[in-house]
Amino acid sequence: MPAEAPELTTDPRPARTRAAIISAVETLVADPSTDISVNAIARAAGVSRSAFYSQFADLDELAVAMLVDAFRDIGLDDLGARARPDADRRDLAITSNRRLLAHLGERCAFYRASLGWRLSGRVHETVVDAYADQVAATMATLGGAVPPGIDRADAARFVAGGAIALLTSWVRGEAPHGQEAMVGRLLAVMPDWLVGTD
Repeated sequence: MPAEAPELTTDPRPARTRAAIISAVETLVADPSTDISVNAIARAAGVSRSAFYSQFADLDELAVAMLVDAFRDIGLDDLGARARPDADRRDLAITSNRRLLAHLGERCAFYRASLGWRLSGRVHETVVDAYADQVAATMATLGGAVPPGIDRADAARFVAGGAIALLTSWVRGEAPHGQEAMVGRLLAVMPDWLVGTD
């Protein structure tokens, strides 16, 4: 009779460290006068600098991870809401964009400090890809509402790239003010078949 393979367990410490770091950022951004640096985040998280760097290469990588998490969480909630028979595309688009703008507005100082919102190269691609994944998932729920002949992957990347460009401009400029106006600006340039009509 063959010996049973030992049960593999996952070390929960890296996940706890990651969660503590993200929670520390959330705490630090509540006070706009706080300097948000690796040292400040590590101190607030109760971890060492080396523990921070075992999770994230730098503040850019942490910021991107937080954005990707926000896109995923907002997107999953949106998809869940779309499963309801009374779901209204426009209302869902407004709700999702309000959540995204609130997320960015509340963490604006951190995103400005960490990314400088230059969003070039690897950072830009990662952020656009994460946003495009959520757009593609939304498109998959639309069935025949997506016009025939449109390449869905291209459309998702196009919408994501444009949205990220507008959001970048907003974060660099007036953020976190005018969130509701920015929701309107985003929806105004997205295709009606994706976000519905007024």
